[in-house]
Amino acid sequence: MHKAFDFVREVLRGKTIYRILFNWEVQKHCRNLSGEVLDLASGGLASYYRYLPKNTKLIRTDYRPGKDIDLVVDLNRPLPLPDNQYQNILLFNAINILVNTTDVFKEINRILTVGGKLFLSSLFIANEMPEPHDFNRLTYEGIMKQLTAAGFSRVEIYRIGERATAATHIMAPFYPFSFIRLFIYPMAILLDRLISKSVRTKYPCPIGYFVIAQK
Repeated sequence: MHKAFDFVREVLRGKTIYRILFNWEVQKHCRNLSGEVLDLASGGLASYYRYLPKNTKLIRTDYRPGKDIDLVVDLNRPLPLPDNQYQNILLFNAINILVNTTDVFKEINRILTVGGKLFLSSLFIANEMPEPHDFNRLTYEGIMKQLTAAGFSRVEIYRIGERATAATHIMAPFYPFSFIRLFIYPMAILLDRLISKSVRTKYPCPIGYFVIAQK
């Protein structure tokens, strides 16, 4: 019942279906975080913060100064941070802005403590997002290959959504009112579940990915 209530609340707040499904992945996989957590490319106050444990101390970053920014970090340059500094790092929905993803992953690996984890998410099916630039999308294999090349010892990748929710996500401009989204979003989630396991395994078509990479 709590999940159903949360779903309705997020729809009424105007969240896209991807954002709702992504936030649930954050709640599921980041519930045991504690202490200091570096949030790269957070852009200030993000909607997923309410799904993180209350005892985390977030270090919020962006490429330019802002009211809710603790540290200015340009991900397309060497990170101005010491080696083996953080146990947990977040990089959510920002792969598209990276000029060279492997270089950035290597830098993140460098500043993680041994055994530390990178929690990563990436859109796969989406509109262009020039914020300020939009360079790339990575597939499941692309993410795995580049994180492994960057030195991560263990990589877990979870697909977010499938064909119906992916199509619903890119059609978002056609759902300007909450009551429309309250009808269409659950139907899309249901249709995803009706897709056979063999099709989802052989020909996956997710909206995006949630990744846990350990140093």
